[in-house]
Amino acid sequence: MMLEILATITGGLLLLAWWLRRADLRPALARPPRVTEAPCAGDVLLMAAPPDTATGAQPASQQQPTPAATKPPKRKPSGPSRRQFLKWGMGLGMLGVLTGFAAASLAFIWPNLRGGFGAQLPVGTEDDILAEIDANEGRFEFPEARSLIVKYDASLDPEGNYAEITNQTGIMALYQKCVHLGCKVPWCAESQWWECPCHGSKYNRWGEWQEGPAPRGLDRFAVLEVEGQIVIDTSAVISGPSRSAAVLNQPPEGPHCQDSA
Repeated sequence: MMLEILATITGGLLLLAWWLRRADLRPALARPPRVTEAPCAGDVLLMAAPPDTATGAQPASQQQPTPAATKPPKRKPSGPSRRQFLKWGMGLGMLGVLTGFAAASLAFIWPNLRGGFGAQLPVGTEDDILAEIDANEGRFEFPEARSLIVKYDASLDPEGNYAEITNQTGIMALYQKCVHLGCKVPWCAESQWWECPCHGSKYNRWGEWQEGPAPRGLDRFAVLEVEGQIVIDTSAVISGPSRSAAVLNQPPEGPHCQDSA
């Protein structure tokens, strides 16, 4: 977007320079060239004719003065004045900058439907993801979606609190940012919890708040299954459960990796 803004500004400056140059040349081009007519041979003879010696009278051509040639009226340059054009140029330049800024802002906040974070991202088959979770001590991190992926067992959620975001899959996708100050939350293999290194906030495997200054549980993304592929919808961040939520009854399974704040 910065390139679009620079291109807009450059185009405005070039247009301004072209108009100023045109305004400088227009008066010169508007004036017709001044042509001096050479006297014809008859006029030369009349001018050179001596006065009549008998009467002392001057020739007729010298008795009457030639009327002075009138100058053609000066043409006023057409189009806006330089001051008006400068105002218009500055206005158009500001409009281009504001348009580029608005486009960049809209592109930043609008979901990216072409791929990358902000889109629906395929991860793999459910069996492959569950195998990755087992191989990585209880979690699978997917950086493209900024997600922390864990197993979801519907039998441990009898009231279906997380059924909507998991969509009958065995996968739950948590947002990797701590809801306190946005630090990335790593996995503690000893406690089998998510433990933030910044201020000691702790969350159980499903991202529910357990300890620390965080105001709620980890935010999360909806999980879909499309044509046999697990897809994480990162176009919308779903707020995490409140502190009082305790769907998963999971005490720490070992020592903590981070001290409480």
